[in-house]
Amino acid sequence: MHASGFERTRPVLLLAMAVLALLGFAIGHPAILSGANLSSMAVFGVEIGMIALGQTFVICGGDTGIDLSVGATMALSQVILGRLLHGGLPWPVAVGGALASGLALGGVNAAAVSRFRIPPIIATLATLFAYDGLALVVTGGVNIDLTKSRPAFLAIGQGTLAGLPFQLLALYLPLLAVFAFVQHGTRYGRALYLTGTNDRAATLAGVRVARVRGWAYVAAGLVAAIAGVVSAARLGTARPDAGAQANLISIAIVVLGGTGIFGGTGSVIGTAMATVVIAIVDYGLSYNDFNPIYQAGVIGTILIAVILIETPFVAWRARRPRA
Repeated sequence: MHASGFERTRPVLLLAMAVLALLGFAIGHPAILSGANLSSMAVFGVEIGMIALGQTFVICGGDTGIDLSVGATMALSQVILGRLLHGGLPWPVAVGGALASGLALGGVNAAAVSRFRIPPIIATLATLFAYDGLALVVTGGVNIDLTKSRPAFLAIGQGTLAGLPFQLLALYLPLLAVFAFVQHGTRYGRALYLTGTNDRAATLAGVRVARVRGWAYVAAGLVAAIAGVVSAARLGTARPDAGAQANLISIAIVVLGGTGIFGGTGSVIGTAMATVVIAIVDYGLSYNDFNPIYQAGVIGTILIAVILIETPFVAWRARRPRA
């Protein structure tokens, strides 16, 4: 597919915003540029970044595709992991159970949207409440302590590899590479773009539209579960309210990264760049003791600002005579 004006200019804007945000925070607190803080910043963005990768596929598939249940999927998978660990299962088996639950929860969304034709916003809003409720039932509303788990499990969220956070180097970056390859280098990726652009044309071209969209929800469930495992290992606890804000923040990251809300455009590469911006801003605000209540408002302001800055620039590029 040919990149639109938005897609061509978005990486430049996101890179500029990331640099400006980092420099802005560094002016007031130079210590934020220390290795320890930059590592913490990376950890800060890994979990929401994973969730945003799956959300990108869902939104790119069109038909007003959206998954409002990713945060609840993260939480439910996490508490299932906690229960399995407390039940005495080896940690690799418990992690496998958590990932299987993520696939199953994503599959429920896929069936609701693709097979039963329930509008995505309604289907995933329903599963948001259902998964949140199940997480509370599984835990009784009490966090599950995992601090006495095997060190190998805790290293998933607390360890380092080549001096970098383990979850960044060994999990997030490989996931990003896989999603980018699938989106840009496979038949499924091409079918996803065509489905998001014009599902009727996709059907006439032999694309099984319902299946293509369904697999996007399954992928979103899987990466949400992976994020839940990482979060549980990082904090040493499984919480039924984990990922409470991940639903809307992941959508904001995807849109900020250049994926069209109506589908058919965008890339996980743009999503990854937008994740960097949000991670810097979120960590910088927390580092400066900014009231957490207002942080979501800052993210919304950034999203609006990018659109307001980019729209006239794209219009100017379109008016320029071509050589």
